[in-house]
Amino acid sequence: MKKAAKLALLFILISSSLLAQEVIYEHYADGVDFWVLIPYNSLVFKHNTNSAVYNLSVEIKNKKTKDKFNYEETISVPRREWLQDTAIPIHFQAELAPGKYETLLRFKNLNLGNKTDLKRNFILDNKYTSIGQPFIFVFKEGIQFQPSDLTRLPSEVDSCILQQKFSVLPDSIQVFSSLHSQIFDYPRGKYQCDLTLWVNQDNMDFLKIVFFEDNVFYEMEPFYYSPWFYFNAIYSYEDQIQQIRYIANQNEWNKIRKASPEEYPEIIEQFWQNHDPSPGTTRNEFRESFYQRVRIADERFTVHKKLKGWKSDRGRIYIKYGEPDEVYSEVHPLDLKPYIVWVYYKPNRVFVFMDRGGYGQYELRNKDEEF
Repeated sequence: MKKAAKLALLFILISSSLLAQEVIYEHYADGVDFWVLIPYNSLVFKHNTNSAVYNLSVEIKNKKTKDKFNYEETISVPRREWLQDTAIPIHFQAELAPGKYETLLRFKNLNLGNKTDLKRNFILDNKYTSIGQPFIFVFKEGIQFQPSDLTRLPSEVDSCILQQKFSVLPDSIQVFSSLHSQIFDYPRGKYQCDLTLWVNQDNMDFLKIVFFEDNVFYEMEPFYYSPWFYFNAIYSYEDQIQQIRYIANQNEWNKIRKASPEEYPEIIEQFWQNHDPSPGTTRNEFRESFYQRVRIADERFTVHKKLKGWKSDRGRIYIKYGEPDEVYSEVHPLDLKPYIVWVYYKPNRVFVFMDRGGYGQYELRNKDEEF
């Protein structure tokens, strides 16, 4: 019998073990496994250098019990075109008692000195993770990375390993593609499946994992790096909630604005699931397009550090409506302040922005047109 709520099962697994998607934790009898996924696209390479050296420091603490755990690692990542849209994984394990924890991460570029700080909260209960994430880790030229898609792997990888931990007691686990299959009988705790020949010899269009337990089986797909991981490393939960406000309807926003900061990660994920044009697939094209608009808005319309481009009037309109069909501007008009006009054929709107202060900060003049 196939488990009816296959997608629901996967959502429960993901939502209970992800910290804003760039940090994953799973709880087992031998401790808590943490995976920090560092988007390769977020790495900054010093001019005329072929590698970037970063230091990751992690502090996990329970304010109530004073329990604390620290981890630190330095990595060197070479500049490679085939690493685009992948993630560099860092793994460590900690022994933690059940409770509420705060995770502080600092990722510092040792070549340039810039750093990124992230703060994430999670709750560890008495239950162990029943079925953990099926991770795929690829090695090439001695570099370990997590792919976003098996069809986009570089040619002739050194190795490709699928690994997964679990607390259930399955009768067997089957890993299969369109051309290959491997069965693990009565595995206990974890398994590893070598996919190297599979990916080097054939074009892998899909990969499935099935847990057989008595007369029930659970089907799932591997956990891949997703395009929006990088987004979470740049924008806080609070930022993302405000960005979502641009496109949420009134009923959605009424529910979202009542949420506490602890509920933001789940609220954000639920919003994008509700707006997924292709539910059941690994991609959410609408989410990807929205994130791309936010990034472009920041690049084009940020005037100073105190006002990010996505928060500006032009940034907000761009995020909501995309590229205008026509643009008119006058930098030095007679008896007027500099202005820019954006015209959208669909949905038949015209927006007028004016630089009242003369510092490049254009404000929307006809705000009624937006709504």
